[in-house]
Amino acid sequence: MKKTIPSHRNQLENLAVRLMPLSVFHEKQVEVHRDDHYMFIIQRKGNFILKVDFNTIELLGPSLCFVAPGQIHQYIAQKDNEGWYLFVDAGSISESYQEKMDMHQWLHQSVHLNDNDWIFELLVLFAKVEDSVQSISVGRSLADAAVATIIARISEATGLQFRQNGQKYAIAGQFKKLVSEHFKNIKQVQQYAELLTITPLYLNEAVKEVTGYPASFWIQQKIVWEARRLLVYTTMDVKQIAFELGYDDPVYFSRFFKRRAGKTASDFRKENHDLSGYHH
Repeated sequence: MKKTIPSHRNQLENLAVRLMPLSVFHEKQVEVHRDDHYMFIIQRKGNFILKVDFNTIELLGPSLCFVAPGQIHQYIAQKDNEGWYLFVDAGSISESYQEKMDMHQWLHQSVHLNDNDWIFELLVLFAKVEDSVQSISVGRSLADAAVATIIARISEATGLQFRQNGQKYAIAGQFKKLVSEHFKNIKQVQQYAELLTITPLYLNEAVKEVTGYPASFWIQQKIVWEARRLLVYTTMDVKQIAFELGYDDPVYFSRFFKRRAGKTASDFRKENHDLSGYHH
């Protein structure tokens, strides 16, 4: 029997953007869930630990991170921290910004900041504007500036400077969309290259130049993440999960999962047994 992961919807209360202090959830462990909007954590001081798609992110001192719509996450611990949650409706974020965050998803979702980073002053101003009657248009502009700054900080830290109008950037974006749509049925770089009417060599070159990783990495990453989700949040056995993900040979799938995840599927399930509160 499959279980569903709680989904927090309309938390913005029909607003495009919403700014809240980190203290709103202080010392309160929130259940594992996913959102239908982007969440940005901008921390000025203190510690914040959360899990995002089974990866532990620890923010120490001035730092930030983002969580994309649909990503499974849970707040683990907060201590002596000051800062803000910035919630932004996905429809209010430009497609180019969303594409850039998608390039970083799973790998580079957090970054340390300088004490005097100007994003802190930007959010102080945002907090003041939110109390104003005529805050909607100004708030959206400030949120857009904050998102642009967040993307810039992560890109600077990782060394990935995207050229939005370049051919390789466009190819990488199209490729990642195709992977999200077809990863259960299409698992070879050559097959995706055929869909994009380019050679596998050029596809790998483009994706690696833009993201830092070859095309095969992103295909495998998507499969492994989905397998992890099914292992933790459903009662499907490994054989059923293999079939669900398009593998006819469960033994091959098990070897693939262990090679990519560093542990067997059974061990991964046991280690995350209490994450969702479900019992297998």
